[in-house]
Amino acid sequence: MKYELVIFDLDGTLMDTSKSITKTVNSAMEELGKKQYSANECVKFVGGGVSGLARNILGKEKYEDVTNEEMEKIIRKYYDIYFDYGVEPYEGIPELLDFLEQNGVKKGIVTNKDHETALSAVEKKLYKWKFDGIFGSNEKEYPNKPNPYNVDKMAQNLNISKEKILFAGDMLVDVNTAKNAGIDIVYCKWGFGEVKGEDGIDEDVKVSSVQEIIERIKGK
Repeated sequence: MKYELVIFDLDGTLMDTSKSITKTVNSAMEELGKKQYSANECVKFVGGGVSGLARNILGKEKYEDVTNEEMEKIIRKYYDIYFDYGVEPYEGIPELLDFLEQNGVKKGIVTNKDHETALSAVEKKLYKWKFDGIFGSNEKEYPNKPNPYNVDKMAQNLNISKEKILFAGDMLVDVNTAKNAGIDIVYCKWGFGEVKGEDGIDEDVKVSSVQEIIERIKGK
């Protein structure tokens, strides 16, 4: 195998959380007496965890009667309720995780989802597989992506050299995280980055199927 460790983003890469995000955002907006959004609109607000959702919504709507802190607090309330609402692994992900385990390739998660929520989501939806490290957002303790802190930490913990690590993500922040960490990246076109219309992604790092990731892990 070309790689000894694959580090995954969570939302938009391993798991489709669009229903959860939509339910969370619209529940918060209903409490605030604000407009409702489609699933695609909600996905476009993704980036930077719960604080990012609040920041991105306020950046679009310019509400003057709601502070960023108030918006974040209410979104977080519903996020804690609906974090696993309608959440399922993307097609092919179970087979990919099986492939990694069968071939002795370690796997980890680095996400900007709140750390405790990330642990709960993995425990509920990906309990069949053992991950060798899970790092979610904990801004009081360490920086979020695209800072490579958690990638570096996982590499050190598992004693794996950078050239043997592949990052799999679905957004520009993941590409930049891998670049900052000095590791290879695959950009999953089924995720949120494509919905957001992100540009500046090299075509040669994009994959459209799980099978393409498997081939890259094999070194083909």
